[in-house]
Formats: sequence, structure tokens, C-alpha cells
Amino acid sequence: MRIEIKLLPLKDNAILPFNYNYEVYTQILEKVNSIEPGLTKMLSSPHGYWTFSRIIVRKRRILPEKGIEILSDDVSLYVSSSNEEIIRAIAEAVEKSPEFKIGDVTFLVGDIKAIKVKSIGRENMFSTLSPVVVRTVKFENGKLRHWDLYPHDDLFMDRLRKVMFLRYNEIMGYLPEDKDFKIEVLKFKPTRLMVGDSYIRGSLMVFRYVGSEEIAKFGYENGFGEKTRFGFGMVKLID
Repeated sequence: MRIEIKLLPLKDNAILPFNYNYEVYTQILEKVNSIEPGLTKMLSSPHGYWTFSRIIVRKRRILPEKGIEILSDDVSLYVSSSNEEIIRAIAEAVEKSPEFKIGDVTFLVGDIKAIKVKSIGRENMFSTLSPVVVRTVKFENGKLRHWDLYPHDDLFMDRLRKVMFLRYNEIMGYLPEDKDFKIEVLKFKPTRLMVGDSYIRGSLMVFRYVGSEEIAKFGYENGFGEKTRFGFGMVKLID
């Protein structure tokens, strides 16, 4: 299930910072905690029970040293999860507490609407609404550190497959019957976003997915890859 949250900036030509994922995540968490504290653990779980998009600014101007100048009357934030209780709680929470503060910009929630979920099959064409994060662990200078992978890296597909199996098992409670899938990346743009006090690299992509329908639907609803609760891995289905 997914929803679109329309956000209205309270001043003209507001400038949205490039790095805002953590602000959106923490504010949604706080709002849900105020009405459904029992869901906080699920929302903050590293297994990723939900995901959200980049803030979609349909009319904009990029200011390289500042951020994104908003030239439209509103912007959109999409939120998705296979758990309807999570989506219901988020929708009710942001309606009850409709103010978001992102950088120096204050937004008010103008509208919330459910998005019709499209049919997902064994073959799908996906475009990312937020970057896909895939990571591995490496030893460097005697220290263990996380290493973000891009689609051209040899380990990317192997790590993506393992992450999706792990998340599926943790969230659904069982492994998918069909575990085989592959992706063909048709377009790719690397990203680097500050989340909390660290940078996370990800991939904006258009990709062809072939294989397990269960994994495809799971990824569509809960996001592909890692860190989905911080606004990574959300996709839309395209023709």
C-alpha cells in the first residue's frame, strides 16, 4: 500500500536542502509515536518495513551551493509499505500533526491520498523514486567499514539478493518460494546523501526486473536494498 502526501511550502521560492532524509524520517517517527507508540519499533527496524521517496518537486531550479528552489505550489512525498497498519498510522499521524520542518522550510500537509497499487509480475520495469542502497563490509587499514556498492561493482547483485532474502524472511516470517531474480540496469546515476551524521551512497536507476514475483512485490511495497526506512529504495512501475 502506498500514499501520496502533498506538502505546501509556507513561503514562495523556498529552498529545499539536498540532504533531508533523516529529518523526514524522524518527524514521521515522532508523529506516529504520538498516536501509535506500539508501531515505533517496527518503523525504526533496520529490516525496513516501509520506505519513502525523495520529495518530488515538479517545478524547480537547482542551486548547486544551496539546494532545490521550489517553483511549484506544492511538492509530493510518497510512502509505501506492505503493512497497511503502518500506512494507516502514518496517514493519520501527519493529518493530526500536519507541519513538517525541513531545513529552513516549513511545510503543511495539504492532502493525503491512497495510490492504486499496480499489478506486479515476473517481468517489470522499475524506476527509482529514491536511491537504492547496497553495501558490503571491508577491512581497510586494520578497520572494519561499510562500503557502498554501485551496479557496476561485481558484488552488487549478490549483496542485493542476500539483503532482499534477509528482509523478506524477517518481515514476512518465511522465505519466498521462488528465490531467483535478476535486474538489468538501463540508466544509472550515483548519489551521496547525508543521513544523520554520515554519508550514504546509493543509485538512482531505471532497471528491468526478471524473476521471483514475490521478491518483486516485496521490493515494490517495502523498497529494494538497504536503509529503506531512511527514504531509500522506493520504486515506481513504468511501461
